[in-house]
Amino acid sequence: MRTLYVLLATAVAVAGSPIAAQTDRPGLREQLRARMAASDNAPLPAGVDPRTLAVGAATRNYLLLDARRDKAPAPLVIALHGGGGNGKTMVPRWADKARAEGIVVAFPDGVGRDGRMATWNAGGCCGQAMATNSNDVGFIGALIDELVRSGVADPKRVYVTGMSNGGMLTHKVAIALSGKIAAAAVVSGAMFGDEGAPAGPVPIMIMHGAKDQVVPYAGGPSPIGFVASAQSRDFQAVEKTVAYWVKADGCTAAPKASPTGEVQTQDWASCSAGSEVLFYRLASATHTWPGAKAPAGATRMLEMTPYDAIDATDAAWTFFKRHVRP
Repeated sequence: MRTLYVLLATAVAVAGSPIAAQTDRPGLREQLRARMAASDNAPLPAGVDPRTLAVGAATRNYLLLDARRDKAPAPLVIALHGGGGNGKTMVPRWADKARAEGIVVAFPDGVGRDGRMATWNAGGCCGQAMATNSNDVGFIGALIDELVRSGVADPKRVYVTGMSNGGMLTHKVAIALSGKIAAAAVVSGAMFGDEGAPAGPVPIMIMHGAKDQVVPYAGGPSPIGFVASAQSRDFQAVEKTVAYWVKADGCTAAPKASPTGEVQTQDWASCSAGSEVLFYRLASATHTWPGAKAPAGATRMLEMTPYDAIDATDAAWTFFKRHVRP
């Protein structure tokens, strides 16, 4: 029972929880389970279909929203949920954009004991996925291959984005699969400081709240105890992560910068092979997907501080549209 409790609380905390430190409060675990169960029992939105994919000996699950206006291959966005969630928790963040733009969005599930409170293996975090060395990069690579092979996705316009633990995996995917993706966008994610260089440049957008209480802007262990216990390595400071990508993408000119105000930006727009590094520092934002509709289930309970000075989905899609693989 103690093991189950730790696993549950660890997965939940990484999803973005200012209340995770209160997990000893009576009844909280039951509330979280009940809210996630209620979310899972709710019907999927129209046009969102559950699918499976064999990856080695494993069967992996994902949701697919195919909003193409014809049968031609279209841009593909792969949206990776935060720890403690599943693919369904990302649907409200991308469904309207998919339908408005006529694109395809895949919402993969991470690894969890019950298929709901799932995590990703990002190397230095998190939970069951890390502990079992889940091949999540392999899953995302196989998913891209399947959707390209089937004529759904345009291989020149494949994009990956993620929140929190999903953002951590986005960094890892961008490094490992630089030849498959056209751009990446990370919201409230982190790197760990021991990553190698990608084989080629990858345009990347990084967005992080300066007041993030789960994946701290300054790096180090999470202030949330259960998240810290799910880490095998400290989070790298956000500005060091930006510097990693500036170097990896061969950005030599100074960025165009807006260094003051609530939404502060640095944009290295003339990097190697047309790549770009765009960094958003959100002065008062905590651990959240800015501008999102309130998600259902446990994630709604955990992301407690709305932030609407910018919309992360709009920013990511605007960034993605600028980048197409040759």
